[in-house]
Amino acid sequence: MNDAEPVKVIRLSGELEIGRKDEIRAALCAPADGTPVLLDLSGATYADSIALTELLRFCSEAQRERRPVALVIETPQFARLIQYAGLANVFKVFSQAAEALAYLKESSRK
Repeated sequence: MNDAEPVKVIRLSGELEIGRKDEIRAALCAPADGTPVLLDLSGATYADSIALTELLRFCSEAQRERRPVALVIETPQFARLIQYAGLANVFKVFSQAAEALAYLKESSRK
């Protein structure tokens, strides 16, 4: 990936909970062409098990398709939730978008 290559950005914010399951699932649609995805969750303040399940489904699917995915999580509570759920090694989590974009750029070179 060079600077001109696209990255699909998906933004989810607020409370990611069961009442928003359909919205979350609809938002987590990856491009069919293998484009790297930056999942911007910097505005998310809460996530329940349904949201984590959808994130896991999305990232697992991307991994099978060899599509790099990076998550941006700024809220310490949300980052801890990922860690407590035992998913810290499953997701590529960054606290800043610039770090996530650098990771996607590097991953696309492989």
